[in-house]
Amino acid sequence: MNAAGDSSDSTAVETAQANSPEPAPESLTPGELLKRERERRSITSLHIAEELHLDPRVVAAIESNRFEELGPSVYARGHLRQYATLLGLSPQLIIERYEALTGRREVPIQIPAPGVVSGPVDFERRSLAGPLWSGVALVALTMGWWIWSTVSTPGDPMQSATPDEAVTQSGELPSALPVEPEPQSPPPVSNAVPAAPVTAPAAAPATVAETADIRMRLEFSDASWTEIYDANGKRLMFGMGESGKVSTVSGPPPLRVTLGKASAVTVQVNDRPIVVPRRAGKDAAKFVIVPGGTVQMASGEVPVE
Repeated sequence: MNAAGDSSDSTAVETAQANSPEPAPESLTPGELLKRERERRSITSLHIAEELHLDPRVVAAIESNRFEELGPSVYARGHLRQYATLLGLSPQLIIERYEALTGRREVPIQIPAPGVVSGPVDFERRSLAGPLWSGVALVALTMGWWIWSTVSTPGDPMQSATPDEAVTQSGELPSALPVEPEPQSPPPVSNAVPAAPVTAPAAAPATVAETADIRMRLEFSDASWTEIYDANGKRLMFGMGESGKVSTVSGPPPLRVTLGKASAVTVQVNDRPIVVPRRAGKDAAKFVIVPGGTVQMASGEVPVE
């Protein structure tokens, strides 16, 4: 009797699970997996954006699988790995779901072994032999022509003739005697005052401060996440600043700076201490250093009163 009752109960449970609207984990997309785990932990998307130092719209795009809004595939993979690690999920599982959804596979970069030289080296060396010998032949022909022209050019007959040959047969001296030059009168002295030289106006010096690199010095009294990018998008600093660490970076302005804990960082710009602008009620800070070293709040930031 009891066995029949247990069998009927298990059948009812299996039927309820089969009719459950919740999809199986294998059918979930990477965004759905991350969103479900976040909601299971009762974490808001705004808190996730703060922890990952991302815009809330980026977190929404990840959970909605709108990966084309994140830019190149390498950025989407990086955000997915950081999101999965923060929630305690397997980053490899999330990446596999991402590749299955988008069809974009990560292609490993092949680095050639040291000492291996690619390309037709022997062919390039043989191809240089022709121009080299042509140059040598041209130099030889030029020097030969110069020597031949120097030897074959006759000298001045008056300089090569001896005194006896300069006298004519009748014993008279040649009529063509050198004529002494007539004395020249000195040039007239002018009483005119020479005009003062006209100097071109000096060009205005270029403002070096607008084009010179901005130099930043950051001293950490506590751990703080730090991101610094220059005008070309180059990443100057990206990571966690540890307590007692001093970092110095430089790059062309404007510099975009993000500090996770602004109260733990002392900042100098071009050897001049600055006050880090923070958001009202938050210890995080996002600001921009423009040419000349001036600090400006990032778009959408409200300074602390």
